[in-house]
Amino acid sequence: MKFSWQNIKKPVFILGPMADITTLPLIKICKKFGADITFTSMISSNAVVHNHPKTFKIIEFTKQERPIIVQVFGYDADIVSQAIKIIDKKLKPDGFDINLGCPAPKIVKSMCGSAFLKDHTKAFEFIKKIRENYDGQLSVKTRLGNKKFDILPLLKKFEAIGIDAITIHGRTVSDRYTGKADWPSIHKIANTLKIPVILNGDITDFKTAYQELKKSPIKGIMVSRIAMSKPWIFKELKTKKEFNPSKKELAKIMQEHLKYYLEYDKSKAFLEMRKFLASYLKGFDNAKELRQQAVTINNLADFKNLIKKICHEPIS
Repeated sequence: MKFSWQNIKKPVFILGPMADITTLPLIKICKKFGADITFTSMISSNAVVHNHPKTFKIIEFTKQERPIIVQVFGYDADIVSQAIKIIDKKLKPDGFDINLGCPAPKIVKSMCGSAFLKDHTKAFEFIKKIRENYDGQLSVKTRLGNKKFDILPLLKKFEAIGIDAITIHGRTVSDRYTGKADWPSIHKIANTLKIPVILNGDITDFKTAYQELKKSPIKGIMVSRIAMSKPWIFKELKTKKEFNPSKKELAKIMQEHLKYYLEYDKSKAFLEMRKFLASYLKGFDNAKELRQQAVTINNLADFKNLIKKICHEPIS
């Protein structure tokens, strides 16, 4: 069945886009644990149009990862529309998402991402033109506003021109990632709009997720950073049960994650795995020592030595 945001069943649990993090290996792990929908890393529309050699590697996926949404950022609606057309022809993802929320200084300086929230008229015209040029599933991921919660009128306009879904990170641009996500404001948005609204920000356990799901018509929860250290968050969300992997179970998860990286990009597999291994090891009694070892692995022997230290026995 063809993917449609309007047809998704509540609750839906989504892996959010993280630059250079949400690539195929993490997507595979999260899908295995039950993620309903996955987003790719955000991709530069300019890089797509200019055929940057590494661009399509970032958003690579197979049919097993569907439904999958490709997130695009840019400052020119014509270029973004052109990039969507190129990606759609080459990969045929289930939909596209436009990033209007990234607060990273490099992105904002280039007038992309959350920079649009400084000028709602400009943001509307930008999204309107992309909507006119693409008739597939199109969503927007954004924040509550630039310095205060003032995004709702703009979101009503997005809905009026046919945007299919909205994901809201519960902070303003000026908040960046400080403080606590403002979930009540997201519920206010969900109570106002008729299109699916997805809550994003600070959900790290299933109990909190289900408490928030009861408060408004939000269709689901998007998790991002927690998935780096706890991809089984999706298993917990789906089963409504806490899952605490044993050291052996964690070793197998890490081993499988490495396998996916070796299949994805053998030349960078160990370098890329370092950041995930360091995240996986949070909370261990000897976490500092293990993480110091994790961020120096260069080959399979180093990896096996790390696992041996975790489990106190070798792995096959």
